[in-house]
Amino acid sequence: MHDAARPGARARSRRGLFLRYWLPVLVYVGLIFALSSLHGPAVPDLFPNVDKLEHMLEYSLFGLLAGRAIRFTLGGTGHRLAAAFATIALGAVVGALDELYQSRVPGRSSDLLDWIVDVGAVAIAILATQLIQTRPIRRGTREKPTR
Repeated sequence: MHDAARPGARARSRRGLFLRYWLPVLVYVGLIFALSSLHGPAVPDLFPNVDKLEHMLEYSLFGLLAGRAIRFTLGGTGHRLAAAFATIALGAVVGALDELYQSRVPGRSSDLLDWIVDVGAVAIAILATQLIQTRPIRRGTREKPTR
C-alpha cells in the first residue's frame, strides 16, 4: 500500500512539511520580536547607523527561511516569481509589525528607513536564492582519476 493511500499519511506529510519549513520561520520571527523587546539602553550602539546593518542581517536570514518555506510548501518550482513576491510581501508585513511593535517598547522608536532596509534585505536574499538559477549539489559523483 502506498504512503498516500494510508489513512493519516497526508496529515503526517503536512505536519512534516510544517516542521521542516515553517517552524524555523516562526521561531525566527519570535527571535526578531524578542530582540525588538530590548529596551533602548540595552541595545548596543557600536557605530552610527549600526541598526541598519542589524536590520539587513536580520531580515536577510528571514528572507532565506521564509523564501525556502514558501517555495517548497506553497509555490513549487514552476512559480518562482510568485514565490519571490509572496516572500517579499511577507517580509514587508513582518517588518512593518516589527517596527510598530518597537514603537511601543520603552527607549525604542519606529523608523521608516528600518522598514525599507528590512524589505530590501528580504528582496536581496530572494534574488540571490530563488531567481538565480542554480544547480543542485550532487554527492558522491566525483570523477575517478584516469591512469
